Amino acid sequence: MVLNQNKILIVDDEKALRLGLSRCLQNAGFETLVAECGAEALCLMDLHQPALIILDVMMRGLSGLEVCRTLRKKPETSAVKIVFLSAKGQLRDKVEGLEAGGDYYITKPFDYRELITIIKELLEAVE
Repeated sequence: MVLNQNKILIVDDEKALRLGLSRCLQNAGFETLVAECGAEALCLMDLHQPALIILDVMMRGLSGLEVCRTLRKKPETSAVKIVFLSAKGQLRDKVEGLEAGGDYYITKPFDYRELITIIKELLEAVE
């Protein structure tokens, strides 16, 4: 699977956050896809091969941690970059996200400029 370097999947159960983040990333020159749950995220991943996923930890159904572990187990998605974006900000939460296979962990509230900088750095490392 060849990942689309300009495509980002946003996975969060908060509609306002998904739409605002999508708009912000589009303004920064990225293509975006949005999903409100883990199962939808896995389907979109298979269909569109985004190079990076912004993933909430706490969602109904599959958690972000479960989605991350699933993607890391599959050879065709193991290289996707995963940025956790979560309200859970304790050190143990961050460690759990990174141990699940996340590349970065950001807590809400967050700064859009910082997130875009992190995304660009992660995607440049892939090229």
